[in-house]
Amino acid sequence: MKRIIPLILVFIFMISLSINAQSIDIEFGVKAGANYSQFTPDLMVDGVKFANYKGKLGYYLGGFLNLEITEKWQFQPEFLVALQGSRIVMEDVETQGGFNSSPMLSDFESRVNDLTLVLPLEIRYFITNDFFVETGPQIGYIIDRKYKAEDNSFQRNTPFEINNSNDPNNFEYDKFEFGVNLGTGYKFSDNLTISARYFPGLIERDNSIKSSVLNLGLELKL
Repeated sequence: MKRIIPLILVFIFMISLSINAQSIDIEFGVKAGANYSQFTPDLMVDGVKFANYKGKLGYYLGGFLNLEITEKWQFQPEFLVALQGSRIVMEDVETQGGFNSSPMLSDFESRVNDLTLVLPLEIRYFITNDFFVETGPQIGYIIDRKYKAEDNSFQRNTPFEINNSNDPNNFEYDKFEFGVNLGTGYKFSDNLTISARYFPGLIERDNSIKSSVLNLGLELKL
């Protein structure tokens, strides 16, 4: 993160120079939508796959500023709250079925729910009057993490949440993430826009994982 933050500041500075050199229209609004997120790559232990990371549904909501630099180019910084994370699936785990019973193979599934503050800094280029593509850096900070076991050998199909701070599953985790968004969108009107965006994390967290998030939602200028 020590290297990433200066790069973000340089990016903002270059945008500011462009803005100061021109007459800029500034608008603001709100946005919300759904996301589909997962960690990559799969969890390996001693070179053997221990668990699969799979996608889970979440949401995002927040606000944005929109700065029209030219007829074709716009700069849009955003501040969002997003529920992201991943499903964790362990297949064919050997468990004891009961007293004096033979071992059996079971599948286990849990969810990691990361409540994340997200700061995307998007540059938009309008291919037509209404259709655009966009890209830009994004910083995320996880403010809360919860694990939810969907299935286990003792409470089959009875979800429970791990909230106890003394639970061995509640360990310290990396809170910062960074990546570059790639997206597109369409303006239905001057005030209403639909956008889709893909975020691949570029830095490893917890020594092994990166985030992968697909967003789809609406923007409303106020």
